Amino acid sequence: MKKALAVICLCSMLAGCAQIPPTSGQDPSDPWESFNRQTYAFNTTLDDYVLKPVATVYKNVVPNPVRSSVTNFFNNLTEPRNFVNGILQGRPDKAARSFFRFIVNTTIGIAGLFDVATHLDLEAAPEDFGQTLAVWGVGDGPYLVLPFLGSSTLRDTAGTVVDLGTAPQTYIAHEEPAAGAGLYAVEIVNTRASLIGPDEILNSAIDPYVAVRNAYQQSRKDAIYDGNPPMDFPEDEFEDEE
Repeated sequence: MKKALAVICLCSMLAGCAQIPPTSGQDPSDPWESFNRQTYAFNTTLDDYVLKPVATVYKNVVPNPVRSSVTNFFNNLTEPRNFVNGILQGRPDKAARSFFRFIVNTTIGIAGLFDVATHLDLEAAPEDFGQTLAVWGVGDGPYLVLPFLGSSTLRDTAGTVVDLGTAPQTYIAHEEPAAGAGLYAVEIVNTRASLIGPDEILNSAIDPYVAVRNAYQQSRKDAIYDGNPPMDFPEDEFEDEE
């Protein structure tokens, strides 16, 4: 299953993609479609028989306010990543916002359990190294479905690896493997629980694989362009003209 951000973006985009028919030919952005479909089938089976049942029990047992605080906690752990990538993208405004959000929510918000910063008009500015690479002119590369993680591209896969260096969970896992694994498990289950219900939209998709792929690609465009992507999205969009 994809990291939390991608899954949440997927959920928000599915409504507009549910009726997309299977492609009549090879999608240029997905040259590895045969492999990707096999991996997608594996991930779907894993979700159907393991992750979704566990998430369903979790959602039924854990009260919504607690689940919201868990979401806030893990969102707060992404602020160091947001800060670093804001700097790398030359966006000091975003970097500063992420810095102060982390300070406010970690202290006043009790380790990030409460999103106090948003109430102080410090809105989240999610950034990752995949977005940074795009700003630097690196193209998407082929669409890729990763085992367990889900939708990605070559660029975003490289970005995910780099972003691990800014994730507190990485260092916790290094010092205390059991605690680190537990954090990742809770994050995944909590995120999956938040998608129970909206995920049923996929059942009405003519081709769920295409719906997920298109939703992911659109969500990445929106993230890179801060919600205002151009009509066309060439890979060299950020490159200087010759």
